[in-house]
Amino acid sequence: MRLALALLALLAPLGASAGEPATFALVIGVNTSVDPDLKALRYADDDAARYQDLFRLLGAQTWLMARLDENTRRLHPQAAAEAVAPVDAELDALVAKVAAGLELARERGVATVLYVVYAGHGNVRDGEGYLALEDVRLGVKELRERIFSRLHAGQTHFIADACYSSFLASARGPGGSRRPAQGFAAEAGLGDVGLLLSTASARESHEWEGFQAGVFSHELRSGLLGAADADGDGRVSYREIAAFVERANAAIPNEKYRPDVTARPPQGVEVLVDLRRGLERRLEIDGAHGAHWLLEDSRGVRLADFHNGGGQGVHLVRPAAGGPLYLRDVKEDREYLIPAEPPAVALAALSPSPSRVGSRGAAHDAFSLTFELPFDAAVVAAWQPHELREAAPSPRAWGRPVAYVAGGVGLAALATGVTLSLLAGSTRAAITPSQPQADVALANGRITTFNGAAIALYASGSAALAAAVALWLWAAPDAPALALLPLPGGAGAAAAWRF
Repeated sequence: MRLALALLALLAPLGASAGEPATFALVIGVNTSVDPDLKALRYADDDAARYQDLFRLLGAQTWLMARLDENTRRLHPQAAAEAVAPVDAELDALVAKVAAGLELARERGVATVLYVVYAGHGNVRDGEGYLALEDVRLGVKELRERIFSRLHAGQTHFIADACYSSFLASARGPGGSRRPAQGFAAEAGLGDVGLLLSTASARESHEWEGFQAGVFSHELRSGLLGAADADGDGRVSYREIAAFVERANAAIPNEKYRPDVTARPPQGVEVLVDLRRGLERRLEIDGAHGAHWLLEDSRGVRLADFHNGGGQGVHLVRPAAGGPLYLRDVKEDREYLIPAEPPAVALAALSPSPSRVGSRGAAHDAFSLTFELPFDAAVVAAWQPHELREAAPSPRAWGRPVAYVAGGVGLAALATGVTLSLLAGSTRAAITPSQPQADVALANGRITTFNGAAIALYASGSAALAAAVALWLWAAPDAPALALLPLPGGAGAAAAWRF
């Protein structure tokens, strides 16, 4: 029996000060895919409920499509009351409600911002990606026709945490090549939609029990609470959030455990979220308190992780209600109790105490290395989109072609040396006692020449092969990570793929 709609918010847009846009969010979380061969996820429903909390905290009118399990229902009773099942029959009706809210805001002359958020299963068919509800697939065409073409907002941002979600932005062209994200999205009618996708290549997304969430989604929410606001202007740009997520995972040696992000803002727009309204209630962490911090609430829900460094201060939006928060220094294992009042709380005014909890047994997992490196404005300045990195030649790109040449020269030199050694041997064997001394002297001269040239070729060939091996290793794309970072034992033991 399908879940009924309950306690939905009124369709009037949110009250806002003059000049502020009305913000809307449609959030979808799917644990069980329409594809029966894909294993059910554990935390897509948690992600959906936490996205709802986040966008409401930032002032958005929010609609939720997810089937919450029992634990998530206990932690998020408001989400449980409002959520509709993530099935085909519910989609059009829910989109119609969002469209009515947007239309009412436009009639009142209020600017609008829309977020469409998906956490769950993604897959690829015939080279093009799709997202899954429990009983239907939503490819680019379906997303355009059933969602984006019906929701007319001044700005639209699409966030997806799912395997192969980058195929929603780029598809395989002739010969397996990838078509550019901008071009493909424009062809699909999504050229005016900002994209923030969890994989920049054909890789899996992950969820982790340490976060009790999708890794990308948790990192994204951490940044959108304010941790990614590197310039301190109260807004998070696409560039800032992309750099924040990439930096959070930079210490993980194995690339399959590193969530990537495809970030493409709408044309003429750089800002993903404006936090200034939400920062009226904030937690202030000054640059002198640089560390890997973990923020959780009194229910034990992990709200955010971040690592400020280099004197980087952080202002985090915090909930208006729900009891105290706990801020833990992960490395030093000390904890600060963040009181519910006053609205602005400075960490410098608080005293730490020993942490209430120790390790949850996940230190062996690859994801325990997330947020190992500090994030600051310099990281944002250095960040480049993946398409630019792929287009630019690597500073070591010449190493392996030269290694091939050096290896070929080395092998040829050794082969020639062996040939000369054989010629010297055969010349020596041909000398007989009855030969004239002049012929013997001439033969000995040739033997000496052959042997000398062979020795020189052996030496130069060996040196060329050694240089080829050194160049090959030096030019390996992951050589720095392997050389500098320890490979965690049992990596991925507590992780699950997000398909």
